Amino acid sequence: MIRVLIADDHNVFVEGIESLISGSPDIKVTERCYTVQSVVERLAQVSIDVVLLDISFPQIEDGLGLCEHITRTYPKTKVVALTMHDDASLIKRVVKKGAKGYLLKNTTKTELLQAIQTVHHEKQYFNETIMHILLNEGPKNRKSTAGVGVKPNLTPRESEVLILIAQGLTTQQMATQLFVSAKAVEFHRSSLLMKFGVPNTALLIKTAMEMQYID
Repeated sequence: MIRVLIADDHNVFVEGIESLISGSPDIKVTERCYTVQSVVERLAQVSIDVVLLDISFPQIEDGLGLCEHITRTYPKTKVVALTMHDDASLIKRVVKKGAKGYLLKNTTKTELLQAIQTVHHEKQYFNETIMHILLNEGPKNRKSTAGVGVKPNLTPRESEVLILIAQGLTTQQMATQLFVSAKAVEFHRSSLLMKFGVPNTALLIKTAMEMQYID
């Protein structure tokens, strides 16, 4: 069993990630940490195989420092950066600090599980999106570009959730209709807010309509 620690200061996101992992037979979330200090304390007390680390935790320099601390102090513990930042220079900094993988927060369940398994077996994991960013040396930060007309790429599930949000359904109603947990719905909602670069549901709907994702 691969033991995973999720390090992120957003409770909803932590719960969403845990819900994605929960069905895996060989991966288990054993720790959830919402502060840098709690990560340091828990790693000193329990054995963890993979840390899913939000680099902005709560600031980028804090996350980078924590990444370096983990990889130096616990060389058998692998770090996968799980963040909204898609800047090539930051990805390289994270790798220099010892991270074995880098994923954006809009990653799919398949990619997330594959990343965990890959780094656990002493290999690096960078999906096609991250490799494209590194090869082209350019940021593609969806949060910053959404407001200037660049349409974000949505997964099929995100598109479904977006339509149901526009229809005014509650989280539980969406979960029932999509046959998923409420936590999973909130995870996709958070991903949509990030991709469109908006702070709330009202602006999400407005922006999505302007970009013709919904009528």
